[in-house]
Amino acid sequence: MPPNKHPSRGRRPAALLLSTTLVVALTSLPTSSASAAPEEGAARSNPIFLTGPNEGTPDSIAIDYLRANPVQYGVTDADLRDLAVASRYTSRHNGVTHVNLAQRYKDLEVFGATATVNVARDGSVIFVGDSLVSGLSEKVSGTASLDAVQAVEAAAKGLKLAKPKNPRVVSRAGGAAKRTVVSGSGISEQPIPAKLGWQPTDEGLRPAWQLVIDDSSAAHLWNAAVDARTGELLNADDWTTHEHVDELSGALSQVEGRTLPAGASGLGTRNPAQDGSSYRVYGYPTESPNDGPRTLVTNPADGTASPYGWHDTDGVPGAEHTTTQGNNVHAYQDQDVNNAADFGSSPNGGAGLSFDFPLDLAENPQNYRDAATANLFYWNNIIHDVSYLYGFDEASGNFQVNNYSRGGAAGDYVRAEAADGNGTNNANFSTPAMDGTGTPRMQMYLWPGNQFGAQNQVVVNGVGSFDASWSRFSPALSAAGRSGQFVYGGTGCAADAYPGTLPSGDWIAVVDGGTAACSYLQRTQVAESLGAKAVVVAHNAAGAAPVLTGSMTTAPVTIPAIAVTQADGATIKAAIAAGDVTGSVRKHPNHPGIRDGDLDAGIIIHEYSHGISNRLTGGPTINCLTGNEQMGEGWSDYFAVTTLLDPRLDTADGQRGLVPYVLFQENRSGNGLRPRPYSRNMEVQPFTYDSIKTGGWLNGTSLAAPHGIGHGWASVLWDMTWDLIDKHGLNPNVYDSWETGGNNLSMQLVIDGLKMQGCGPGFVTGRNAIIAADAALTGGENACTLWASFARRGLGYSAVQGTTNRDDNTEAFDTHPSCRGDFTELAAQPALNEVDAGDAVPLRFKLAANRGLDILASNSPYSRLVDCDTLKTVNPDGPITPRPTPVAAQTPGGSAMTVAANGQYLYPWKTDPAWAGTCREFVLTLDDGFQHRAYFKFTS
Repeated sequence: MPPNKHPSRGRRPAALLLSTTLVVALTSLPTSSASAAPEEGAARSNPIFLTGPNEGTPDSIAIDYLRANPVQYGVTDADLRDLAVASRYTSRHNGVTHVNLAQRYKDLEVFGATATVNVARDGSVIFVGDSLVSGLSEKVSGTASLDAVQAVEAAAKGLKLAKPKNPRVVSRAGGAAKRTVVSGSGISEQPIPAKLGWQPTDEGLRPAWQLVIDDSSAAHLWNAAVDARTGELLNADDWTTHEHVDELSGALSQVEGRTLPAGASGLGTRNPAQDGSSYRVYGYPTESPNDGPRTLVTNPADGTASPYGWHDTDGVPGAEHTTTQGNNVHAYQDQDVNNAADFGSSPNGGAGLSFDFPLDLAENPQNYRDAATANLFYWNNIIHDVSYLYGFDEASGNFQVNNYSRGGAAGDYVRAEAADGNGTNNANFSTPAMDGTGTPRMQMYLWPGNQFGAQNQVVVNGVGSFDASWSRFSPALSAAGRSGQFVYGGTGCAADAYPGTLPSGDWIAVVDGGTAACSYLQRTQVAESLGAKAVVVAHNAAGAAPVLTGSMTTAPVTIPAIAVTQADGATIKAAIAAGDVTGSVRKHPNHPGIRDGDLDAGIIIHEYSHGISNRLTGGPTINCLTGNEQMGEGWSDYFAVTTLLDPRLDTADGQRGLVPYVLFQENRSGNGLRPRPYSRNMEVQPFTYDSIKTGGWLNGTSLAAPHGIGHGWASVLWDMTWDLIDKHGLNPNVYDSWETGGNNLSMQLVIDGLKMQGCGPGFVTGRNAIIAADAALTGGENACTLWASFARRGLGYSAVQGTTNRDDNTEAFDTHPSCRGDFTELAAQPALNEVDAGDAVPLRFKLAANRGLDILASNSPYSRLVDCDTLKTVNPDGPITPRPTPVAAQTPGGSAMTVAANGQYLYPWKTDPAWAGTCREFVLTLDDGFQHRAYFKFTS
């Protein structure tokens, strides 16, 4: 099976999905005693929980519950005979213990087969998310015959890597899994761990070696499974998540102005760690230069998340590092792509920890490397601290050198590589599966703005001007540039390649391209030693001029280097041969300048959040966001835009684009990197659940997996956030507790949902986990609001996920039965009420008391077109997206809703004559999320 293709789990019958659709939510239940066994009819201390209180340890409760309810999870008793606790931890803020169970067969792990059972303080089972495999013993093929070294060789072949060089066993453990560590063998940056287990396939279980290969040739962290008998590659997950160039092409062509709004106000932790540090950065909540200037931020570390500050590693007051390195992250540059810090690339703040470095946005990033790297360090620590406060802590597997005796496994700080030379217009994050085993790596790229043309220019007086590329290892050219006489130096690899007599004044070296004779860096070092003010490389092959690269293990050169095409180089060399020729090299006057992703907090948070979603889903011993419906990109977008939510710049129904700065867009209202910007306005962001289907997006196109599909999930969460803000208010400080604002509550529920949802989640499972998280946190106070948010985007009560493939889901726009009621004096749902189009329809509903008139949720009430036969919200013209969008209800003559003393409400709805011959659903949503609904058929 090719890499990144996974056998999908079979569709479960709708009845079996009810255990995860929370069908019992908010209903009254009998009060008989309960244990972990009964699924139906048991008393529950919280009506959304799956059971009532249970005695015993969380581990035993979790195992007993699953074994008592195998059918609910699509398996048999025999499939659950051997369950092992892979990990467990307790969330401090709500007391929930997350028990992650691994399914085994004959003492060996079934790869990817897990269940996350979430147990409340009183032993109640709250929610179960699973990727269990059925029929373990039905089809088992072969026995293991390959050893770990042979498995590494087979995996390299299957992944199309280089042939391993002298692979050898570094260590070996006993046991059925035969856990072995094999040397990197030239194909992996790190030693390769391997273990035996079972790989599920469409044909049943196959004995397999599972290996983790940190690809030396490209930005991939492969988790590969090879048949332990034949060596066939059965499965491969790339644990490095990053953007894809083909998905970026449209965004990179959207060029707008570059004006800057006013700066952001200072917000942050209420509990700073007083380590005396200061950083001149685009400080929270300023996302990028688009949103305001840099400010000097002092003592920004949170005293709970980073009690000894950001530069500590030993848990004793006083910094161990005065550079951009500490307990949570080491930020440095890796422009030569060796996954190690370039020479002197971790800026030093001195004993006073003062990280205040110059930055001129009119220059290219090579000229403000220290400022950009300090910004990267700052924002990695910010998201570490913020996510810590919401529960991504040591016990749940966060990223730290020292866990300060607070649980979890230590030694896994983030390696944040600024201006990484591995590519452009991109970023990525690699997450090792096991907490404390291997360090995550963030690679941040430069965005050269190729849509504007060449970055630099060579001007040869009397001859012409020539476009030129840029260099990663040298300073960048300024607009003023450098002038002098051009001198041809042949290969430029040694001083004797140049003429015996060099100009006494300023001069610019022109050398041949190609790296067979020596590196571009060596040519530049030689030219600098001879007194050249700049280097122009004449490419040695047809095509575009290369971006110059070279080793960064020694002190960097101080003169700029650029390259021109082979044809332009020939012209310049011919001019030199004809006689003395002068000119200049400069930043191209028509290019706005390369932009650095290290200055964009949205990218940094997005990438770091891949580590959060990978580590929390399924627990801290596994990476299991699998399937085409997986929402990893969506969570990363969500954490970026919600952490940076700014009430001066963001509104519910406005447009919020992702990372506009690096795309040269002037503000956050553009599309950014995604197909559409985020907005609760469905005319702006038309996503509904069925949009994930092949051909289901606008104009019959398909949302790309995983980024386009993930953007759909983020659009749902963005709506949910604003609906919770409407209910609980907006707190501009994300450091504050979840009780202080709807956005804070949203962050908490999403983090808690990640912990609860289990492996291989799709949209419906993600929805259910968030609703269960609210049940555990607030007793279900927000259940109806959440259901209303999900239902509006097609993730309603009747939505069906199917598998985690993209084409077997079914959207629905209904809310939970406990969250809806009928209007009085009208036919109850789902009956149609027939009215004349254009008439005013009196809609009456009764509340227990007169609550006044300020009781409606935002965008309420509305109506939406439905099919008269099926009552489904479908596009009558055929395409899936856009679905008929909600239409704000109108009243006749500007009249308003009224209420009588007894709580009888009347909303006069003015219908549209153009609706004749159609049907619509009318939805009135109260401020607690409860909805009154009715269906209408319009006649002329």
